[in-house]
Amino acid sequence: MKPVLIPGVSARPATPGASASLSRASQRLRELAALSGSLTDPLTPALAADVVEQKAMSALGATSAVVVTLGSFPSPGGLGQSEPDPLATLHVVHAIGLPAEVKAALEAQPLDAPLPFADVARDGEPLFLETDSALLVYPDWGTAMILAGAHSAAVVPVWANGELRGVLGLSWPEPREFDEDERAFVLTLGVMCAQAIMRAHLKAAERDARDGAERAQKSAERANESKAHFVATISHELRTPINAVIGYTDLLSYEIAGPINVEQQKHLARMRESGTHLLALIEELLSYARIEAGQETVRPEPMLLNDVVDRSVELVQPIAALKGLTLRVEGLDHAVEMFTDALKVRQILVNLIANAVKFTDSGSVRVVLCIEGVHPEVQVVLDITDTGRGIALEDRETIFDPFWQKDPMAKNSAGSTGLGLSVARQLARLLGGDVVVSKSEIGKGSTLVVSLPARYSAPSAERRDESRGDRRTPRSTDGVHE
Repeated sequence: MKPVLIPGVSARPATPGASASLSRASQRLRELAALSGSLTDPLTPALAADVVEQKAMSALGATSAVVVTLGSFPSPGGLGQSEPDPLATLHVVHAIGLPAEVKAALEAQPLDAPLPFADVARDGEPLFLETDSALLVYPDWGTAMILAGAHSAAVVPVWANGELRGVLGLSWPEPREFDEDERAFVLTLGVMCAQAIMRAHLKAAERDARDGAERAQKSAERANESKAHFVATISHELRTPINAVIGYTDLLSYEIAGPINVEQQKHLARMRESGTHLLALIEELLSYARIEAGQETVRPEPMLLNDVVDRSVELVQPIAALKGLTLRVEGLDHAVEMFTDALKVRQILVNLIANAVKFTDSGSVRVVLCIEGVHPEVQVVLDITDTGRGIALEDRETIFDPFWQKDPMAKNSAGSTGLGLSVARQLARLLGGDVVVSKSEIGKGSTLVVSLPARYSAPSAERRDESRGDRRTPRSTDGVHE
């Protein structure tokens, strides 16, 4: 076959040496490509070093290889960009074909030790030791290597991102003259080794961080369960004697043990009122504990929302009357049927209406009902609007945090657990709805909105997880302003 002639270029047959050189260069490029692909796998630092060592020995005919780093792993901003740490020591990551005594002699050596690895780690310059005499520049190490059958070596820096991460060492059983291509190949192996070790450490750090986060989460969950169990236990133990106090108060009021005068009746009425209030606080704590422990269950049944709203308003009406507030309900002109947990709906409404009354000194509290959506996705929406102090913008989510109070020392905080709004929201989410602040203006009042599906359906596992998060009702809020 005749050679193809290119105009202006004389055809020259390639020399055997040039062809061999091109063949070796091509082979090494393939070796580097294969190595790069191998190092994309998730490896430990030792395995990453092993892959590089195996490839170096296969491509260059070396009989031993070792990778050392400075300490367990050099910190960012170390060698290569600043002065070497005089306290840094060599650490063997992995070695192949290296006598055990030689490997042990490299471990924990300082940077001023009479070793080629220490010189390369300190100066960042590669060393190519082509003969026995070159090895014996480092007497102890060179003698041990010669006794082990090595007669030449290459020790090159392991660079990554402009920083010296460690040192790669290779040895051969005969004197060797390293040409330019071989030196470049070994230096490239050093760079790839550094990048592989860095990736391995980063993946290990990510794995440790993930494992640590999971352990912390489990520990927090256990602590939360313990807290909830404690609250439930102590609340239950408190409820029993308080019920007894209320019961004996009633017996005295009914004059079963004998007649009492008008003043004594007033004292007994106050005792019963205080006991009932304390029992309500304990019941709130119990609700919170059940929710936090995941023990709150939904018992859906057909119910008339009208009856539940009326009963909720009746419970709060005496407190509103004492403060001279108007408490009215709008939008309940016709019967609204629901299939849900009536007791939980009542607790939600009592908590929200009582909270509105508590923080309103004059004016009114309105409960307005509207129906949204069409069957079967009907939503019952109740707006509870007051003319009270209002809620600051930065507090509109915080108010739903358990035990949170804007000013625990304020008079309106007396007798409060700080759980009313938190329990209301969690119960609403348990029923498939939500509670949000729709609007508020400081000094002029607020509107809180509770939305509930008219027909409760048991949530999937995904929805149960979501209900414990911070989600919003799909109902758009009107203008929020301060």
